[in-house]
Amino acid sequence: MEKDNKILLGLALFILAFLLWTRPKKTEYIQRDFQNGNSIKVEVDDDYDIEDWECTGDCGGHYAGYDWAEEKGIDDPSDCGGNSESFIEGCMSYANEN
Repeated sequence: MEKDNKILLGLALFILAFLLWTRPKKTEYIQRDFQNGNSIKVEVDDDYDIEDWECTGDCGGHYAGYDWAEEKGIDDPSDCGGNSESFIEGCMSYANEN
């Protein structure tokens, strides 16, 4: 009887762990609202890195965000902020790599 209880307990713990592991994550956003009424909203992405950058020019905004995060020691992408999507994406890249 004791062996059956251990098996049931093990099975219950396995099911609980599986459900916790597979549940959908709540989507986080970094949002910046400006005085002129405009705003930017960037989804926090724990997998975003330099190879995901879609630059419209020389990637200056991305590199600025990356460098800023390095200077500040940012290691959590949800701690990023800034005035442009590219800056925030650069910051997230650094945070995810470190």
